[in-house]
Amino acid sequence: MRESISVGTGVAAAAVLTHGVVLAAVRFDERVPISIYQEFFRQMVSATERLWSHGQGWQRMSHIRDFGQFFAPMVQMICPLIGFALFRTISRRKIGIQIWKPVAIALLFAIPNGYVDLVPGDALPWAEAARTAFIVLLMVRSVGSLGIPGVTARTPAPA
Repeated sequence: MRESISVGTGVAAAAVLTHGVVLAAVRFDERVPISIYQEFFRQMVSATERLWSHGQGWQRMSHIRDFGQFFAPMVQMICPLIGFALFRTISRRKIGIQIWKPVAIALLFAIPNGYVDLVPGDALPWAEAARTAFIVLLMVRSVGSLGIPGVTARTPAPA
């Protein structure tokens, strides 16, 4: 029971985090009344950009395209890792040496890809949230969770 709750919590948190950050990044320059949800993530994106620009020695918002090329893969890697960390913390599952599997999955799926150009602008936050949920589920499965109850692996009998 604890494991199913932890999987759901990890997936949901990672998806909400991804959706909020992507929505804030896509609509960053809009000056319309927004919700507390959007404002929280807008402030997060703004603080990240400010820190990134300062680290590069540039004026704030002067290299926004370069920031986007840094920020998108970072979100695609960090959000699933946060979801997996929540799963691991809530379930209290011992992972040990298998930690390389979820980290490798997060790194591989953070490689820039061209599907973003195919997704309409308004659907991008939802597509990224679904992508993150799928990645977190893959990460959880890679450490032996999400097995089908009552099913065990059988080896064929020798002939």
